[in-house]
Amino acid sequence: MEENQFDVVVLGTGLVESITAAALSKAGYKVAHIDSNPYYGGEEASLSLEELAQWADSTSNSSTSSRFHHISRSVDIPTQSRQYAICLRPSVIPSVGPFISSLIMSGVAKYSGFRLLGSFSVYESSGRMKNVPGSKEDIFKSKDISLIEKRRLMRFLTFAAGDFSGKKELEGKHDMPFIQFLQSTFSLSEETSGVIAYSLAFCMSSSEPTLFTLQRLQRYLRSAGRYGPSPFLIGHYGGIGDIAQGFCRASAVNGGVYILARKVTKISRAKFVLPHHDSDVPTTEHDVQPIFTYDLTLADFPETLSCKLIISSTSYIPSDFGDEVLQLSSSSQASRLNIASIARCIAVIDEPLTFQSPAPGSSDQGVEAQFNASLSADTRSIVDTAVLVFPPSSVAGGSTTHSSTIFVNGEGSLSTPKGKWLIYIGLPLGTQQDAFIPPEALLTPYLNAVMRLSTDPSKAPIKPIFTIFYLESPTPPVPGSHSENHTAPNTYLVPPPLPTASLPDVGDESALIAETTFLEAVKVLRKIGGHAEEAVDDIPFWPPLPADEDNDDDEW
Repeated sequence: MEENQFDVVVLGTGLVESITAAALSKAGYKVAHIDSNPYYGGEEASLSLEELAQWADSTSNSSTSSRFHHISRSVDIPTQSRQYAICLRPSVIPSVGPFISSLIMSGVAKYSGFRLLGSFSVYESSGRMKNVPGSKEDIFKSKDISLIEKRRLMRFLTFAAGDFSGKKELEGKHDMPFIQFLQSTFSLSEETSGVIAYSLAFCMSSSEPTLFTLQRLQRYLRSAGRYGPSPFLIGHYGGIGDIAQGFCRASAVNGGVYILARKVTKISRAKFVLPHHDSDVPTTEHDVQPIFTYDLTLADFPETLSCKLIISSTSYIPSDFGDEVLQLSSSSQASRLNIASIARCIAVIDEPLTFQSPAPGSSDQGVEAQFNASLSADTRSIVDTAVLVFPPSSVAGGSTTHSSTIFVNGEGSLSTPKGKWLIYIGLPLGTQQDAFIPPEALLTPYLNAVMRLSTDPSKAPIKPIFTIFYLESPTPPVPGSHSENHTAPNTYLVPPPLPTASLPDVGDESALIAETTFLEAVKVLRKIGGHAEEAVDDIPFWPPLPADEDNDDDEW
């Protein structure tokens, strides 16, 4: 029975839970990690095209609640379906930030592959694409920015990349809308302010506050040059889902036990009296607050698992456990952004795209002639990995209040077969009313605009060979759960909900939430062990790597 007794059972292999499990295993705790799915990653999983279709069908027909809903997909599944790696929550990884630090310090970076983002552009209502000016060189080379505007832009970027805390430019403006801050404080034009806000800073709406946006923008500006010219990395094999599996592997290397494709059928409480800290004073049930340990029964699994602590995603919480759960709260401002949900589309195409644009001011026929005359097959830039941002009102029929982000993955990211590309489209929705509009109707204007970015404009627009549309809603708080100000010693912890973060925020937010969860778990486990007086800050989130694992992070 000893082998079935654990310090912690973690339910769900989403990114937050996987990072937390790896950190606890490395800290010396005995961890069992369980997922009812046959794959790693939970709701951030990377799936083959065949698995994606199965997920869409099962989620649509499921009677249980899910944060994914209003799902529709193409009937026919293309060939080579198992050669795709498609992420339900796509992301790019800033080269500086909490997530990249966790990848390096945990040693998980060596389990995954990465490449630099190849192209980063912003779409204009005229149909042109502009490269996003993220460096001094980009700004000085740009012919679209006047000399006065270049000087103002350089002044702002220098301010944003430096230590802006306590600077007079920011006094009393922490909660001012970021675009208003750019225009009033740095005298930047409406057009330049929009490019900075929606592309460089990845704002989802014009109302995002200045301080939070500056903090996010600073990470991106400091990321450029660490591994190459782009500030963003792309994970191979679908990114986040494969990386979650890497953290699970790190946990397993340190003794973590993994059980997939098994549903938790029963969780039984066993009352446990917390030991008294002073051994000279007798301990009784009346002296201290009792807490629960747990026995877990799994479907088609012969042994019962026992643990002192459960860490769980919300989908695994029994209906009668709400008042026993400690729902951790997030300190991140991202969780307070006014986003009701995100409309998502994943499209598969078998013709290449280009984000190069001809000069404006010509007719469509003239554009095609000029384009073909000025670009040879060798110089035309075929997109393999790219981000394209659509600011509000940039596309007819699109959103007038929120920006949409398009993320392209080709075979260079090892996510598709040769000659195929994945197009991820995400559009934040600011009200619940928008969530009643079918996501296909919301996203078709953006998909059509992207399909016109063919390498040969004389041809008809590209047609996807497969599409799936769905809505992603934020994970709601657990009904009846307690927050950290509750004094009872809870042993069923639920990480704070991961907000519907922007494309570069998924990993960083997950790493921050995982660290919060790890520290709370250590606090509870020490309390159970009679060491509540010991500070948790003496256990680092990631202990130093052994000498044989401590490779130069620049090598990967």
